[in-house]
Amino acid sequence: MLIAKVVLAAGQSSRFNGCKLTADVGAGQTMIERAVNNLQALDTSPVFIVTGAWHQEVKNKLKDNKNIKLIENKQWGKGLGDSIATATKAILKTQQPDGILFILADQVELTTQHLNELVTNFKKHPSRWCANYGKRLGVPAIFPNVDLSKLCDLTTDKGAQHLLRCSDEEVNTINLKCASLDIDTQAQLNDFLSKT
Repeated sequence: MLIAKVVLAAGQSSRFNGCKLTADVGAGQTMIERAVNNLQALDTSPVFIVTGAWHQEVKNKLKDNKNIKLIENKQWGKGLGDSIATATKAILKTQQPDGILFILADQVELTTQHLNELVTNFKKHPSRWCANYGKRLGVPAIFPNVDLSKLCDLTTDKGAQHLLRCSDEEVNTINLKCASLDIDTQAQLNDFLSKT
C-alpha cells in the first residue's frame, strides 16, 4: 500500500519575524529537517515538501537530503488549502497513492511513532484518519484515494478541515494532543526548547 507523505511548509510565518522552518528545534535539527526525518523514518518512499514564502531557504537547508521532492507553491498566499491542492496534483502526476499523509512543518512535538500509528490504522482500514487534539480534529491526517479529487479542488485557508468534520463520510481519529502544538512565534519556540 502506497501512502504519499507531505510536509506543508509554504506559509510566511509572519508572527515569527523570520523563517521558522530553518530555526533550531533541538538535537541539532531545524524545524523542516525534523518534519522530513519523521516522515522518512516511516518507509522508503519520497517525502514531498510544499514550499512557498521561504522556498529558497528550505531548498538550501535540505540540499543534502536524499529522497525528497520539493513542490514550490507560487500561490502560497492563498492559504493551506491551495498548498494541499498543489501537493495532491503534483503527486498524481507521478503516482497513484492509496492515500496521502499531510503534516505541518511546525508540529514540533510529532514523532515518527505518532505518524506510524496513523499509518498502521489506515492500512487496516483505509478511510479518513486524523489527529484528535481533544477539542478539535486536524493534521496529521491521511486522506484515502477517493478523496484526492476533493483535495485537488481545495482553495480555502482552512486546509481540509471541512473534510475531517464532514458527518457524511467516515472519519477515524487517534488521540494526539501533542499535534495541537505548532510554533508561530519566537516565544513559543523558546518555551518548547526550555522543556526539551
